[in-house]
Amino acid sequence: MGILEETYIKTKNIENKFKHKKILFIGSEAYDATTISIIEGLNILGFEIIVYKKQNINSWFCNTIINNLDNIEDNVDFILSNLHWGTRWSLYNSFKHKIPYILIDGDDRIHGNNISDWMVKYVYNCKKYKLNPPDEIKNIELSPYRWMESIGNYKPDKIFMVAKYKINKDCIYIPCGINNTYIEYFNNKEQIKKIYDISNFPGSGFYRKELENKLNNYKKTTKYNIWNSKIYGEMMVSDKIKKFCENDKNIHSWHRWRCCKDYFEKVMSSKIQLLSPVDKYNAPGGVGIKRITEAIAGGNYILYHVQPDVDDSSYPIEEISPYSKIKFQDYNEMIKKCEYLLERPDFLEEKRKECYENGMKYFTSEPIARYFLWNIIN
Repeated sequence: MGILEETYIKTKNIENKFKHKKILFIGSEAYDATTISIIEGLNILGFEIIVYKKQNINSWFCNTIINNLDNIEDNVDFILSNLHWGTRWSLYNSFKHKIPYILIDGDDRIHGNNISDWMVKYVYNCKKYKLNPPDEIKNIELSPYRWMESIGNYKPDKIFMVAKYKINKDCIYIPCGINNTYIEYFNNKEQIKKIYDISNFPGSGFYRKELENKLNNYKKTTKYNIWNSKIYGEMMVSDKIKKFCENDKNIHSWHRWRCCKDYFEKVMSSKIQLLSPVDKYNAPGGVGIKRITEAIAGGNYILYHVQPDVDDSSYPIEEISPYSKIKFQDYNEMIKKCEYLLERPDFLEEKRKECYENGMKYFTSEPIARYFLWNIIN
């Protein structure tokens, strides 16, 4: 039995250990895929997500807005915050720390900083963004700029980190789960013919560019049908947040809630998707990037590589299909595995189903939320 299955069993019904099944979410004003996955899972498990004065970009789909925080610690199980910009750390000044303070560090690692722990990132962002703006800026839904609050004496009881390396000791690895929106948009994937043998969707960053170049060279000599280009298409988004997506000047990154129709169709039309880290050795790194979750939800078989220092040992994505992981930067191995799979269609289909079924069992928001809750009380 692997770690994922053991975790799945031991965390079953963990939500019943929480008295109120309510949390206070004092969240960042920036889109954070990992935090969204946790909140989606908590919502499915019956938790009420409470926010102060206005909805949050990471919880808009389920949050309850309140205007008074009196006695809030007596009525919720824990207080959840996440990093980047716009987190209202000053609100903690009125609390007595009766209940756990939980922090999700879903930020990218910092170039040139090997540790990149949460406080290093906080200090780094304070240098980049405006510090302690007036309340009228903090209280509006679409900010004209990114800002930070002084963190004061805030000290989290548990820290969950998505881009965790082996050097990071005082935190718990948390994966980026499959967004519920992906499950909805990919629900007809089996009806779309898989015309691309191998797909890669390039982007910014050293490793992505490296993979794009390697695949372009391979494309010149192979018989296989390969997609190796960026693609977007019509933007699909909930009417409830359409105005934010249209009016945000890339401050909050509301645009990341949009699903690109042509991109999603290309994913569903692919048999194998190749995935790499993003940019440079130490940043952002890890296996928590959204594209892996999109590929799994879209029914692709994934082949990926990560830096050797990555530490997802407490919830290893490799276990959904051990064949899918390749040695770091070993593009020859990646190509050989592609060819082996494509020359054996039945084996590829077996592996694709294994990847999808295990991904949906272990990497959707509900099981990851249970893993999250279990680690809060253990």
